[in-house]
Order: sequence, then structure tokens, then C-alpha cells
Amino acid sequence: MTGTITHLALACGLFLISHFGLSLKCLRIPISERIGYWGFKGLYGLVAFAAFAWMTMAYLDAPNVSLFAPPVAFQHGSLTLMLIAAFFVVTGYTTPNPAIMGMESAGLASGPRGVLKITRHPVMWGVAFWGTAHVLASGHLAALIFFGGLTALALGGALHIDAKRRASHGEAWAAYEAETSFIPLGAILAGRIRVEKGEVRWWQSLLTVGFYVGMLAAHAEAGRDVFPMGFF
Repeated sequence: MTGTITHLALACGLFLISHFGLSLKCLRIPISERIGYWGFKGLYGLVAFAAFAWMTMAYLDAPNVSLFAPPVAFQHGSLTLMLIAAFFVVTGYTTPNPAIMGMESAGLASGPRGVLKITRHPVMWGVAFWGTAHVLASGHLAALIFFGGLTALALGGALHIDAKRRASHGEAWAAYEAETSFIPLGAILAGRIRVEKGEVRWWQSLLTVGFYVGMLAAHAEAGRDVFPMGFF
């Protein structure tokens, strides 16, 4: 049953617990030994999908409890964050990225380049910026719980990935961490690394713009006006 803030909070809690809980070594290894690696992956995906579906339905049915009226500046900030989120997600998936499952060896072999010099977790930060953008533009409690939960999952998941890679890749990951940063721009501002001209490819920029415009079009199709008038 959905339709209350309580149900949304419970659904969000289950979603977070299912992700972080099943990722714990004390649960993951015994379950994998019993049902196999792919059996565990299937179970993990099924639980995550069910929890996310419940959370989404709970969010759509939740009452509109206003926390603040988003000023125009917040709406412009939301649109800007969405563009940054699109850039991080697109470039994070199209650059050899050792933080993504299946790209570990290729990403470590090629070293940090492009967006990975900005942050070693561009996809997770993209999700976090996406969630934050929606909280800023919405201003109601349901959005804070739903999108805030996704933001917490993304950043907590990034920290968890760091811990797993340290354990599985040892010195190679330590060297990669030393060159990069968790916080966007941290390694660049500290002088540990710099972005060279052409590292972000033109087609990645084009895909970013296409993805961003597509998200805006999807909002318009759903009847949600995301373009604020004026600046104050």
C-alpha cells in the first residue's frame, strides 16, 4: 500500500538496505557460495528492482507536503546540475572506468583520463547531482526522501566501491587513488593531475547535449515545465 509519507520512507529505507546490506561481505559471500555468483547477482537485481519499484510507486502516490517554495535561482541551479549530471554519466560510461564492474582491468591499465581526472566516480556523482537537482526544483518532502535517498545511495555506493577495489586490486588501486579524487576537482585543485586538451572527446560532448535535451523533452512530454522565467 502506498499514499503516505511513511510508506515512502519505508520503501526508501528498504531500497537502501537492500543495496548496502547485500553488498556486505558477511552476507554476499555465504549467499554466493550457496546459490552461485550469478545466482547472487540475479537475487541482488531482483530485490533492488522490487524495492525501487515500490519506492517509485510510493513517491508518485505520496502527498504533496511542501518544505519550501523553490526560488527561480534554485530552478536555474537545478537545470545546471542536470547538465553536469548528464556529462558525468555519459563520460563516466564511455571512458575506461575501473569503478564500473567489468571495466576494472581496462580502466586501471589506461589510467585516469578525461572525466576520471575530475572524479574517479563520475557516474555516481552524476546520480547524486541528478537527485540534488530534483530536490532543489521540487521543494517538497516526498522529493527530499526519494531523490535524497538516491543521492545517499550513489555517494555511499562510491565509497563502498573504493573499499572493494582496495581489497581486490591492492597497489594498483592505491596508485589510481593517489592520482584521482573522490570529490570532483579535488585532484586537479591539489595539483596531483591535470586535464589535457582533447581528453574529453567531441562525441562525448555531443552525447551529453543529446542526453540532456532528451531529459528536458521527457519532462515536457510529462507536462512538467522545467524552464523558469527570469532570474529572481
